[in-house]
Order: sequence, then structure tokens, then C-alpha cells
Amino acid sequence: MERIVEFIGNHPLLVLATVVVAVTLLVTEIRRLKAGPSSLDPSAATLLFNREGAVFVDVRPEADYRKAHLPGALHVSASALEQSLDRLKRYQDKPIIVYCNTGMSTGRVVAQLKKRGFDRVYQLRGGLTSWQEGGFPVESK
Repeated sequence: MERIVEFIGNHPLLVLATVVVAVTLLVTEIRRLKAGPSSLDPSAATLLFNREGAVFVDVRPEADYRKAHLPGALHVSASALEQSLDRLKRYQDKPIIVYCNTGMSTGRVVAQLKKRGFDRVYQLRGGLTSWQEGGFPVESK
């Protein structure tokens, strides 16, 4: 115990930095747990779709959407999200699952939707690629 007190006395800035980092990590984790999951794997997304009528929103380019998309998915180009908000408002009370090809470019769209008052917005982890790898159905137009 004496050595701990001595260490703290000799390195107050190091101890302070360690405490600040630990508190920051703790607060971040508590916020993340309160917010609930922000990404869903294809199985969890399917359950949410079946149980609560979740809406899939495809943010890929139009050509990719036409080739293959999740059944019943709405197409909303990530670059034209602002223009599509009125169309999405009617689904505001339902969970919304946003996806792209790999899940890498949906974070910005999810953040924008949450900022606009959509409370239950999720990313499809792995995007359309993981959906297809899991053997889940797709549609084309």
C-alpha cells in the first residue's frame, strides 16, 4: 500500500490521466448500453422485420438497388437523404434498418435520421453482402 501511495505522489499526472481515461470509457459504455444496439446482424434484422414491421432502407446507388435489394426495401440515396425525409416520415414509428453493400457507409445516414427524430434506426451489419451470405432472399427490379 505504501508503494501505491508513493507512486501516486511521484506521478500525479499519470494517475490523473488514467482516471480520466477510465471514467471516459465507463461513460461511453453506459451511453452505448442505454442507446441499445445500433447495428443488427441479418437474423436480428429479420426478427425485427417480422415482429415489429421494420422498414429496410437501401442507401446504395439506384443501379445497385435495381440489381438486388432486400424484399420490400425502400431506396433512398444517401446523397439525397434530405429530399427523402418526407417519404420516410410515415415510417417514423417503426424500426428502420439502413443498409448498403457492406455496411461501411450507413453510419452517416443513421446519424442523420436520428438527428431528425427517428428514434429506432439501425444499421444492417455487413450490409447486403452479409444478407446474401446468410442465404436470405433478395429482390430485383
